[in-house]
Amino acid sequence: MTSTRSTFKHAWIYTLAAVTGKMISFFLLPFYAHVLQDVGYGVIGMIEASLAFLFTLMSYGVQSAVIRFYHDRPPEQRNRVVSTGMLQTAAISTLLCVPLMLASGPLSGALLGDAKLWHLLVLALLGFIFELTGAAASAILLIEQRSVAFSVNGLVRLVLGVATSIWFVLVLDWGLFGYFLSGTLTTLVSSAWFVVIAVRRCGTAWDRGISRDLFFFQLPLVPGNLASFVSRQAERVLVRYQLDLASVGVLEMGYKFPSLISLMITQPFMKSWNTTRTAMADEPGAPEHIGRVFTWYLLLVVSVGLVIVVNIPAVLRLLTPPEFWNAHRIARVEVLTMILQGCYWHVTFGMYYAKDMRSLSWIRGVTSAIKVALSVLFIKLWGLFGAAYSAALIQAVMLFWSAPLAQRRYRIRYEWRKIWLIGITSVLAFVVLITLDLEQFGAYRWLRDVAVPDFGRALSATPLGTWKEGKAVTLLLERADVMSDLVLRTLLCLPYALLLPTLHYDTRTKILKRLRALRQR
Repeated sequence: MTSTRSTFKHAWIYTLAAVTGKMISFFLLPFYAHVLQDVGYGVIGMIEASLAFLFTLMSYGVQSAVIRFYHDRPPEQRNRVVSTGMLQTAAISTLLCVPLMLASGPLSGALLGDAKLWHLLVLALLGFIFELTGAAASAILLIEQRSVAFSVNGLVRLVLGVATSIWFVLVLDWGLFGYFLSGTLTTLVSSAWFVVIAVRRCGTAWDRGISRDLFFFQLPLVPGNLASFVSRQAERVLVRYQLDLASVGVLEMGYKFPSLISLMITQPFMKSWNTTRTAMADEPGAPEHIGRVFTWYLLLVVSVGLVIVVNIPAVLRLLTPPEFWNAHRIARVEVLTMILQGCYWHVTFGMYYAKDMRSLSWIRGVTSAIKVALSVLFIKLWGLFGAAYSAALIQAVMLFWSAPLAQRRYRIRYEWRKIWLIGITSVLAFVVLITLDLEQFGAYRWLRDVAVPDFGRALSATPLGTWKEGKAVTLLLERADVMSDLVLRTLLCLPYALLLPTLHYDTRTKILKRLRALRQR
């Protein structure tokens, strides 16, 4: 049976790939925030929200379908499963996007309030085609656990993305056009990498029977995913028309940092774990092993979430203008939503393994319809924050509704005592850390009065110190208290890792042996 250690090893490599590939936006966040402002972020948010459903539907659906049928087919047909999935995705995405490009003028007028921004939508759609095709081609790397190839691809994506973003947006001052042009070029290179690997490994054969199986495996997901997309993006549309475009920018900022949980934990972990658990599901002891892996995933995702919710106010004050600072309340609720969403992808394995996509889609459709009504009510009551509240509530309903149904199709042996321990201790740690007064600590005063000013003076001698006449360094020095708060609260989150030896027998045994050895000395 594949070991837990192997799963986490590949997940870690996938995390590096995902982080390096997406680090571009976070690395350039303070520059974008000051150059594009909240209205520019609102435009980005509306375009990305408009494309989010198609990408989520096709990329996740085709990868899952390829992995599922790859393990069902005899060895001589497996390469055709991958090549057929790649070609099918490229064809469908192109057929979907070409009409949208032709109608980009009216669409940009409706979405953005300005038909002159049509070229931004065209660039985004081109990037969408490249991204989908690359995602389908990358399925063979997921199946074969060739995680290093992902890391190299992510590194190339990072270097190219940072270089083009700095040149187009900051040097040439092309604004939103430079932002989308950089993203499209970066996606083209990254996706071409995956396509070349897939073609060399699996060829370009098309199998009508396999295509039909892949299509009908994904087809039941369409209604549920469509409803889910509408409900999730409805909050942005409601904010756009009930409030203003700038409020959409604040909402997007509130969602940006919690998305690190999906980017750094859930997506990389599922890249490694989905194909592994599918291959091992019929082996003796598999239900217990799958349950143990869920426990470790939960501990990992909660630990990262704790760091984010504790530090998000300081991060926003440090990196963004004042109009974004109140987004920390949105971000904290969204962290909970991301954790629940990650758990959902784990507990619904039974439906996926039994190919019961219809039930999965039904649950998503019903809860999504309820969420639209809740979004209208909650946004009316609590404004921007109501959007986050409705998302968290509905994600919890989806999780607790789907879990027992999935268990009927494949019973996973969960470690409930450990799960409860993780949940209770994380809530206690959160309450303690956000209410703690750091002024009483000498370490905080030293960071604020000595360490951060010294660091700022060191940065003044670098190229960053001359950007915008030293604006970045000036902001850092002006917010020395915020930087000190961020560093110290992050360090105070580290003791939560002491929960690991409590949950893991091997780790606990090793620690006890070392303690006994120290006593004997």
